[in-house]
Amino acid sequence: MFPARRGIYLVSLIQAALCAVQFQHPNDLPGVQYDFVVVGGGNAGAVVATRLGGNRDFKVLVIEAGPSNDAVFATQVPGLAQNVSGLPLVEWNYTTVAQTHAGGKADAYGRAMLLGGCTSHNELVYTRGSRDDYDRWASVVGDENLSWDKLLPYILKAEKWSSPNDPNLSEEGHFDPSVHGLDGKLQTSAPYNPHPLNDLLLETTKELSDEFPFLLDLNDGRPIGIGWQQNTIGKGVRSSSATGYLSSTGDNVHVLLNTRVTRILPTTYGGTDIRTVEFATDPKGPTYNSTATKEVIISGGVINTPQILLNSGIGPKEELAAVGIASIVDNPGIGKNFSDQSAISTLFSTNLPSDAFDQTAALAEWSKSHTGRLADPPHMSSLGWVRLPADANPFKDGSPDPTGGPNSPHVELFFYNVRPPPDGVDNGPGNTSLLTIVVNLNPVSRGSITLAPGSSPFDAPVIDPNLLASPLDTAILLEGIRSAQRLFSSKAFSGRMFGTALPPSNATDAAVVDFIQQNTTPFLHGVGSCGMGPRNANWGAVDPDFKVKGAKGLRIVDASIFPYVTSGHTQAAVYAIAEWASEIIKESWNQ
Repeated sequence: MFPARRGIYLVSLIQAALCAVQFQHPNDLPGVQYDFVVVGGGNAGAVVATRLGGNRDFKVLVIEAGPSNDAVFATQVPGLAQNVSGLPLVEWNYTTVAQTHAGGKADAYGRAMLLGGCTSHNELVYTRGSRDDYDRWASVVGDENLSWDKLLPYILKAEKWSSPNDPNLSEEGHFDPSVHGLDGKLQTSAPYNPHPLNDLLLETTKELSDEFPFLLDLNDGRPIGIGWQQNTIGKGVRSSSATGYLSSTGDNVHVLLNTRVTRILPTTYGGTDIRTVEFATDPKGPTYNSTATKEVIISGGVINTPQILLNSGIGPKEELAAVGIASIVDNPGIGKNFSDQSAISTLFSTNLPSDAFDQTAALAEWSKSHTGRLADPPHMSSLGWVRLPADANPFKDGSPDPTGGPNSPHVELFFYNVRPPPDGVDNGPGNTSLLTIVVNLNPVSRGSITLAPGSSPFDAPVIDPNLLASPLDTAILLEGIRSAQRLFSSKAFSGRMFGTALPPSNATDAAVVDFIQQNTTPFLHGVGSCGMGPRNANWGAVDPDFKVKGAKGLRIVDASIFPYVTSGHTQAAVYAIAEWASEIIKESWNQ
């Protein structure tokens, strides 16, 4: 070797040792016996694989249905997030069943199919939820380790705060550094687009402080008010579980791409020690098996995790028999308790300037310095959360508060963009429209994930979030729309906002309810389809140690185990729960 090349060669060796090894086909795998097989390389799976792989004695296999995130350029650029979610090769292309209480329509249910999962695919919003959310988990499950105070160290362990690249954009007053982690693997920041809407919203927090107080940091455990968004962006580039975690683990972690897990099988016939993973690349092609010497961890997400288990004969015995699948473990919690936040898009007539920009020029700037409009998410920079008073209309009939407690908002106001109004919309005097998504954060309605008779593991499951099945969910969305209308009727917005174009400002409550029921969609923050229950309880799919009830050698780590959704977007909570689960798994093997 030439001396001048020796340093480069050594650097290459070091880099190779600090990155998981990727394989494109099962035939490419080396003849290695794996200690752990992780099903799914998404939000949670990448975390668990990386933390287990920190022990160089462990051999870990991750099986991911989609390609590497490295193969999709748009995953790197925050402002191109919508371009990723529209790519058919990295989407599962799921659709819900017709929603009986939400217009009778079937809704697209976007799920990522690539390394990093939805963290490579989402719109980068980083919110932890409220401390009440986690304390409610701990109470319901009977395990104090799930409380806010116990999980906060794991939230911070995951996080590495990173300021934006652009020196002209100061973060001062946009976050509280005392509630953030500095040494984790996931980069977070508070980037922003300096649009006039931001200043007007902040001005409103002075005028309407009871309903819309200023919120310095939306991740301090009490997210009520209006403040600056935080995002999974580091130095102008998307940070995901793939870039933050798997890119920093060792070569004892192998990642098999473009391969679907079809079933999890008992290691011996008729037994409940279930550590053999069956997988394939094509519904008509051969299947392959890998048996973990220690455990299988399923991290397929809220849709794929119950689907895989049901196809494996793990789930409600009678329902499995009805679709022709022999029961191995009668676990009635699999596929039940599925819920998602319900969202309704509103349009406000305004004369605020459009936030549209020249994408070609912005991409050139981003490619040069990772700055500019594409270094930000593809939406506005502020976020609002509203907690309804105890005597608000939704609760006057005696309906209980669906949140975890007084630190939790009922409604999110997601200020999305300011653009020319869509064709056919009566926008009144405004020349632009502000798209504001009103979200019911703590839905009461519950749905399910089931299998269709005769379906194969390559077919989509039956997805039913059962939106608006509870009248309380509709009532909260109605109150959320009225709250947004009050916000934009403030003095700060005088002469800038002219009421809602959709639904019309003068619409009666009955008309707005009809609008909600016809237009509500899932917010794609599904949880609960393999919900956690107390240890030894006869309900719940998993115990507090993430072990599947009735099985050995099998755990679930992803959002499907959440008993309730958090009051916000879910990726931060998944990172936290995956960090905690990794500790439990390592401790169980005396590591």
